[in-house]
Amino acid sequence: FGFEFKTKEEREEEKREFFLRIFPKGLAQREEVEQALKTRLPNVDIKAAMFYYILVRDAMTSRGGAAFEEAAETAEKRQRMIKVTPEILETVRELMKKQGDRIAEF
Repeated sequence: FGFEFKTKEEREEEKREFFLRIFPKGLAQREEVEQALKTRLPNVDIKAAMFYYILVRDAMTSRGGAAFEEAAETAEKRQRMIKVTPEILETVRELMKKQGDRIAEF
């Protein structure tokens, strides 16, 4: 049937690897991004903004790594929590650059 059963340890390891791919500098980086989103986008739901940031980052860091514009477009299609405005798009782009990302092309 194609089912793949993973142990609790395997699932936890996958979560840890995903987290470190999204936030390679760890929890401090996640908190820094969250705070910057709150500051720069005070009228946007922070959970939705973080979800969008994570989706963009995931598209850029996954196998084949998309460029920023392509990743942003993919992320916008995958979420329905917020309408991605030019302000949100630019904020996410600047945050990724500020975090020192050298992934794909901006």
